[in-house]
Amino acid sequence: MKSAPVSKLALAVIASAFSLFPGMGCGGNELHPKLFSSEWSDDGGASIAAVRNKLRDAPFTRGADVILAIPTSAKNKIIGMPMAGGAKWTVTHALDARPQIVGSIVVGSGGGEVFALDATTGKQLWSRATGGLPVRGAGDDGNLTAVTLGKVDRAGSVLLVIARDGSVKRQVETDKVLGVPAMLGAHVFVPWSNQYVSAYDAVTGEEVGRVTLREKVSRAWTESSALYFGEVGIFRFDDHIKDASKNGASHIGIPQRELPGTPRLLVPGTERIPVVANALDQARLYARPAGGPVGAYGVDTNRFFATYYSLIMSFDSQSGKLAWVHTNKADVIGGEAVPGGLVTCDEDGKVTSFDAKSGGILTETTFGEPIQSCVVFLDSYKPTGSAPAQGTLSEQISTAVTNREATLATAQRLLLRELATLPDESATKTLVDLARDPRTPPVVEKDARTALAQRRTGAQYMLTALTKHYDFLGDVLVSPPVGPMAEALAAMKEPKASSSLAPYLTDPNITDDDVKRVAAAMLVSATTSDLPQLRTFFMMYRSASESEDMAIATATVGQTILKLDPKDGRALLTDAAKDPFTTVSVKNKLEAILAAEQSTAPASSSSSASSAAPPSSAVSPVTKPKK
Repeated sequence: MKSAPVSKLALAVIASAFSLFPGMGCGGNELHPKLFSSEWSDDGGASIAAVRNKLRDAPFTRGADVILAIPTSAKNKIIGMPMAGGAKWTVTHALDARPQIVGSIVVGSGGGEVFALDATTGKQLWSRATGGLPVRGAGDDGNLTAVTLGKVDRAGSVLLVIARDGSVKRQVETDKVLGVPAMLGAHVFVPWSNQYVSAYDAVTGEEVGRVTLREKVSRAWTESSALYFGEVGIFRFDDHIKDASKNGASHIGIPQRELPGTPRLLVPGTERIPVVANALDQARLYARPAGGPVGAYGVDTNRFFATYYSLIMSFDSQSGKLAWVHTNKADVIGGEAVPGGLVTCDEDGKVTSFDAKSGGILTETTFGEPIQSCVVFLDSYKPTGSAPAQGTLSEQISTAVTNREATLATAQRLLLRELATLPDESATKTLVDLARDPRTPPVVEKDARTALAQRRTGAQYMLTALTKHYDFLGDVLVSPPVGPMAEALAAMKEPKASSSLAPYLTDPNITDDDVKRVAAAMLVSATTSDLPQLRTFFMMYRSASESEDMAIATATVGQTILKLDPKDGRALLTDAAKDPFTTVSVKNKLEAILAAEQSTAPASSSSSASSAAPPSSAVSPVTKPKK
């Protein structure tokens, strides 16, 4: 793409770039004295209210509804895909930042120039020399294009206002760091210093209004016939904008909640967005303002979305509650919330439209080749069609957490916590499968075990898992998560628990901690039919408890025997406590159990006293262990 001849004004831009932006305009009338000046007292919203009244009926430029992609095969190639119909187009041009779609045009920079393309056809509209400064952002009103340029590691910026024929109508140089501008009715709205938005009249070259926003703001844009400012949240330019400094502007935000990758709703407008997508593109938030330029203001369909590599999640925009999860085949590297849905593009070049409420896929298309980044700008596009029925949220989470991609572990831990709150019995099965699968990352396995111990549904899945002991010859290479299931089954008072758990007391393939937790569960659920196995374990380990966990387990089993068979159990524990071969730790615990049992025995009924549980202070060494 050949650059247009460099004008004297463009040469001034280049000169200013190499002089670190001295903060001067290009002529006596080019820079209003108050433009981007921090020596300004808040006018209570008077100036921005006047701008609002002046532009109340200004027409908005309809967006082009286009998705751009940079193919993996070439870093200097742009592919455009019109979503409202029309053929894909391709343009080759050097790039030093990711192209942007504003209104009906594409603005990019590279090779020492800034250029504009028709977003629907890819036809070049104009190009101007920049002296190597990358584009920070752009805005367009259908006639004029505002562009901010500047390096991330330097203070200062250049603002250009360019006509459709490529002529520079306004040029402003400043020592301030300008964000991404928007245009409406020949007025440029420029965020700067993270709190101000100045309204700059491109006809007169004056700042005609300014608003102070009480939240970090670095981007301005138009969408769905409305003008917005934001970064953390989104402010709307409406009749309430005059009250912004008093926190009275129309504003929407995303609920604070735990999300993997610390995703951002909007990329700071002071950052240069790299050509190739990175981790910040793979962990993103998406939300669309709803309500148009006036009236009720909120988040479209009451949903916001988060992506994390190949996972796409939807949340309630008021409560932050998880609504659905989709596991994509490839990593998602871009997207945008659209009316009633979400559109994403992934590394394989696939573009997918999702229904906001259900998460069902509405449409799918493709660039036809792998891509390394994409830009989605869909102003009025709304995917049509009916989404197929989706599985339950529990099933969706199960699919996500059983994905073996190592990069997903952080998100899977979060989703496991969500899964643990669901009453569905199938959630229990997923937790059991994760906890016993050797391919599960250790941190995820640990979380699954913790969640299992807290389950109060799905007992049948646990009992089934307990039948599958470690068996090398039978290709059962991992024992089930016995300890956590023992706790859960005991809490559920599952009548079949003790017969399933008792064999694990002498199973050499489970950990001492699991044995301890099984013993604690048996204290609650064991019956007299379990006494032979309990006695066998007690006699094996009272003199062979090499760890504190096993000592606690042995004493707890002794307490269970005493509970089920008070007479013979008391004799068994008394003899063991006196036997010099009983380990010291077990002996001390047995003596505490016997002393507590004796102190609580009523004189009239030693038998009933023997079956009563001793005070917690006396048996603290053998109570339910901490997780």
